[in-house]
Amino acid sequence: MHWSEAIARDIVAKRNVKQHVVATGITPSGDIHVGNLREIIVAEAVHTALVDLNVDARLIYVADTFDPLRRRYPFLPQEYEAHVGKPLSEIPDPYGCHPSYADHFVQPFLDSLEILGIELEVFRADALYTSGRYVATIKEALAKKNDLARIITEVSGRDLPADWSPFNPLCERCGRINAAKVTGYDLEQEVVYYTCACGNTGVASLRGGGKLAWRVDWAARWQILGVTVEPFGKDHASPGGSFDTGKRISEELYNYPAPYPIPFEHILLKLDKAGEKATVTAMSSSRGTNIPVYQMLEAVPPEILKYVIARVWPDKHIEFNPGLPLLNLVDAYEREVGGIGRGVAAAIPFRHLITLVQIARADFTTLLEVIKRSGYEIHEANEAELVDIQQKARYVENWLRIYAPEHVKFEVQSELPVEAIKQLSATQKKALALFAQALQGETNLSAEEWHNIFYAVAAQVTAEVKEIFKAVYIALLGKPSGPRAGWLLASLDTDFLRTRFEAAVKL
Repeated sequence: MHWSEAIARDIVAKRNVKQHVVATGITPSGDIHVGNLREIIVAEAVHTALVDLNVDARLIYVADTFDPLRRRYPFLPQEYEAHVGKPLSEIPDPYGCHPSYADHFVQPFLDSLEILGIELEVFRADALYTSGRYVATIKEALAKKNDLARIITEVSGRDLPADWSPFNPLCERCGRINAAKVTGYDLEQEVVYYTCACGNTGVASLRGGGKLAWRVDWAARWQILGVTVEPFGKDHASPGGSFDTGKRISEELYNYPAPYPIPFEHILLKLDKAGEKATVTAMSSSRGTNIPVYQMLEAVPPEILKYVIARVWPDKHIEFNPGLPLLNLVDAYEREVGGIGRGVAAAIPFRHLITLVQIARADFTTLLEVIKRSGYEIHEANEAELVDIQQKARYVENWLRIYAPEHVKFEVQSELPVEAIKQLSATQKKALALFAQALQGETNLSAEEWHNIFYAVAAQVTAEVKEIFKAVYIALLGKPSGPRAGWLLASLDTDFLRTRFEAAVKL
């Protein structure tokens, strides 16, 4: 039983409602990254499991676009210091390509979700506030401010200042949403009066003129949207943390049962460094230590990214390494689930395509020829198959360019690598001569046939097979290592191989 089904069954057993609403929410303070994606994948998996159990369920995503810019992040220009404290939805896009700062980071993420095949209802926090959806809960919070302060103090253990308010007004002069203090309110007129640190005094509407403090906002959202299930990071689940506070506020102030919680461990970014120990860091949008979802989807198929996250129970952390470890997970997916793409695209292992793409050197016509030489039959009239081959090759090209370690990359040398070949021993050159002889009259040999030839030649010249592999790599690639030799040779033109081995021997 997959973990999502186990959780779904527990939800049904513990919470009997007509419709379940599985909610997620992310603040677009920077690129929404692979670490953020875990929340969405967990929510979608549980939502799917509920539907499979014939439970009426919705999947929603709230973009926290009304949150303030906490500080000027390293990727922002100096002039954005003036925007600190303003709602993300009210700040200009630093790159000038979207209507706002929030849109710049939300839209690529939504586009990525579409590629991932994740369908959900999207809510923007700024629109929820300006539309008046929060008004009733804001009134309740203002009227019961003392009760709220008591709950927060009891749960978190921290005392709130005497002028604390559950509502943060948006100053009409400086535009900040975290600098003003509420001095009074009129619930009938649905306004609060405030004094801002910038010196301004004013009146703010409860309809978009400010927002609830974080812990109160979360609880209010549960009632407003009817949330019954929500995954969230383990930091929110710590004793005295956000969820404990929200649960008390929701049940005691808003008379609404807190949702079924699904705390999850974080995804850590693990990066290999040549000659150094791999570094493991927490992913962060603001610090830039992350891989944006849209960028990762340029280098691996969407089903792989979902598989990497969905295969692990939420309470287990994931070390995400986009280099060779990710390639190993692609191998596991192809073994356990199936090939990627349609037709021959699905039949070609991703790892093998890494070899073929580098032989073809980004030329699609050449790639098709190389694939045929590898023993795969391509149906030229099947346009869908060709599209999938091209798309899969594009993933490989991007993975090689961005994430592949250097030892995986290679280039078949168009000219004889003279200086490298000079280092070959007489035994290694004799082996190359035998390879050239084996190709006489042959059209193409399979990877398995080449594998057998390697061991036969090694025995014939009385050498270790690794030395024979090394000689072939040097003759073809100009370096002593490369991809699986059988696959490499099966993918190359027979005449080219014979000519190259003969030239290496003569040299």
